[in-house]
Amino acid sequence: MSVAARLGLVAIGLLAAFPVSTPRAEQTPPPASQATPPAAQTPPPAGQNSQQQTGQSQPPRTGQQPVFRTGTNLVRVDVTVTNNHGDPVSDLTSEDFQVSEDGVPQTIQSFEFVRATGEPSDDRSLAIRTPQHAAYEATRDDVRLFLIFWDEYHIGQLIPATRAHDMLQSFVKSAFGPSDLVGLMDQLTTLESIKFTRDWLALADQIHRLQGRFNVFVPARSAVEEAQLRFARDLPRVRNEVTLTALKAAAAYLGTFREGRKTLLFVSQGVSMFGRNGESELFQDVIRTANAANVAIYALDPASEVGRSPGSLLSLAYDTGGKAFVGTNQPAPLLRQIVRDASAFYLLGYQPTMTPVDGKFHKIKVHLKRSGSFEVRARSGYFAPTVGEMTRASEAAAKAAARPAEEEHALASLTSSERTDRAIDWWIGMSRGAEPKTRVTVAWAARPVPPAPAGPPPTTVTITATSKSGEEYYSGTIDNKSLASFEVPAGELVLKTVVKTAAGETIDGDSRKIPVPSLAGDVVAVGTPMVLCARNTLESRRILSGEDNRPAIAREFDRSDRLFVRFPVYGSNVSAPEVQLLNRLGNSRLALPAARLDSGAYQIDLSLTTIAKGDYMIAIEARRGEETAKSLVPIRVR
Repeated sequence: MSVAARLGLVAIGLLAAFPVSTPRAEQTPPPASQATPPAAQTPPPAGQNSQQQTGQSQPPRTGQQPVFRTGTNLVRVDVTVTNNHGDPVSDLTSEDFQVSEDGVPQTIQSFEFVRATGEPSDDRSLAIRTPQHAAYEATRDDVRLFLIFWDEYHIGQLIPATRAHDMLQSFVKSAFGPSDLVGLMDQLTTLESIKFTRDWLALADQIHRLQGRFNVFVPARSAVEEAQLRFARDLPRVRNEVTLTALKAAAAYLGTFREGRKTLLFVSQGVSMFGRNGESELFQDVIRTANAANVAIYALDPASEVGRSPGSLLSLAYDTGGKAFVGTNQPAPLLRQIVRDASAFYLLGYQPTMTPVDGKFHKIKVHLKRSGSFEVRARSGYFAPTVGEMTRASEAAAKAAARPAEEEHALASLTSSERTDRAIDWWIGMSRGAEPKTRVTVAWAARPVPPAPAGPPPTTVTITATSKSGEEYYSGTIDNKSLASFEVPAGELVLKTVVKTAAGETIDGDSRKIPVPSLAGDVVAVGTPMVLCARNTLESRRILSGEDNRPAIAREFDRSDRLFVRFPVYGSNVSAPEVQLLNRLGNSRLALPAARLDSGAYQIDLSLTTIAKGDYMIAIEARRGEETAKSLVPIRVR
């Protein structure tokens, strides 16, 4: 398999995974006098099947469809409108736009002006600490996402590389806001190695170390490049294919983060084109992938020749709704336009008149009715799905939307905690007791919001635990600083409570049936997780030293809190538990390491300063071969 084909496999995996995206409208292409043939794909070396060489780099069409919502084929178009000074025009209405598809006028059915300033919209932590944290931040609509692609195969080693360093370093140090996310890559950067950051000085230092290696083939940077050298005669074409395939994969990768607008800055002197059909198809694939992933490509040519306008850079920019900075001696100030375009744009939605389901590409054009000197930019169109593709997409969406019952139950407990008709909240934990019994531990706390009408607070709770037939296992009274612990056989437990004030007045009480699992024997199981909350350094020390072992009853926490989640895992030869922080949709946002304590239990240390406000679930899973045990801890970060 060729080097480029290997990279193509990466792109295939991404395109198969990233969600269906919306199309964007077309910008008038560059004049014919400026355009040059699209970039091309390398022919297979002698004796190698063409499908082996190039066929694997073609993405499946599932990632190139518009979004379909609520039974309506709604096509959304992102449109950037700027004035003579490059500033966004923000006072337009839907009446100011005219949209056509394949030359047929369309009725605008939805209209929205989107503004993102790069300034924090809340008090979240801005420093990026982990790749998972960056991935979560990138999903936010108020975070602008940028990726710089350094095309070292098509940047001269000396003057062009030096000019590009100077321009990019000045750009990243001054153009971005505190909440922007920016990544950096070249042809040999694996997608999982891309690191998004908000540390502009560190990013500038990375840029300074980048090389320009146009027509420089040795020494090879890696085993991948050593493999390229086997095709020395076709090496320029191989490098073209590697560049375009990596660029396509980068656009697809950005599409995995969110549906909204993303920006890719392609730094290159232009991809040379050899006029072959396969190469042209790969170049068009880059544009189709960027359009499907809602990625606007901006192109920066660091060469100094005024009037030089590589057609590949112009086509990439015009056809994806970006802009090409070529043929100018001072492009550095113009780069700020990239950030301004991401700061304000319009979302236009329409239902196609013909509602195409033909699997073909349909061109979109957006015109501005208002008179004046404006620049209107958007992407060039979309591939309509076939009926089969629509059916498969609908089935996949329905499957993704079906949240497991245990997740529904966990999130429902957060909602029910908002009720104010009870005086106290409970925590009931299950762990292994003396064989074959299960140990039940009970704690309580007064609700944050007192019941209505307001009255004296609860001070004690009398607990009576019996079997379904009435056999008593435990009876006692505890305050809000104590724990009640007793052992019972597996089965159904009846727990009766009476809540009293300091004066002995009964203000609440209930009777509930609780299923008690069997944790005896060599069963694979996870005991009930206990959440301990520290609001300052002293409380953290008390928890870590074992002085404070009382669980947090409520599941709402502040972003300044630090959580310690402890849980036992049972079963011989059980692997270390895997712990993930899930969002409301059940998607993983953060891998949480679990440390083994001296007691044999595990502990998670989670600082909420890196977590945005919202509802989450801490998912714990233990495995032994095909056997699994799971537990979910719902939390709300406020």
